[in-house]
Amino acid sequence: MSRDQMYIAYMKAFEASTKHVAACAACQNDQPCAVGAPVHAEFIARQNAWNERVRTERKQP
Repeated sequence: MSRDQMYIAYMKAFEASTKHVAACAACQNDQPCAVGAPVHAEFIARQNAWNERVRTERKQP
């Protein structure tokens, strides 16, 4: 996946997660619901992948 594609996927996952939290009372109280849990997990996974890529790129000369 290209750097741009990875970043776009990360931002789309962020948007989906924040939209869900805004509409879900349980998730607003830090208690992810059954619907929100995979949405938030996808965001965290994409965020971690993006952060790892950035760290790796910084280490390259």
